[in-house]
Amino acid sequence: MPPGTPFTVVYELDDECALELANKTVHGVCHLGWVPAADGDYELRMAVLVKPNGFLGRLYMAGIKPFRYGLVYPAMTRQWESRWRNRNRSGGARPR
Repeated sequence: MPPGTPFTVVYELDDECALELANKTVHGVCHLGWVPAADGDYELRMAVLVKPNGFLGRLYMAGIKPFRYGLVYPAMTRQWESRWRNRNRSGGARPR
């Protein structure tokens, strides 16, 4: 995981990982996994489970929902996919 990220690694394999984020507002888990694409390559898929903490957590999550789905999640997926693909250039394992 890159330095400065708010996530804690729950587990990490060559082709998938789970990350956790817990604070006063939310408790969330993000799962990232490589899946075979139609062209024979791989693409990164992401699933996010979020549980708001209290009233402020629910209010916060409702307020940022359009930004999460429209901007944040797609940008995170692109960034992580790029980093994961580029790690192969430095001798890391390739997804199965």
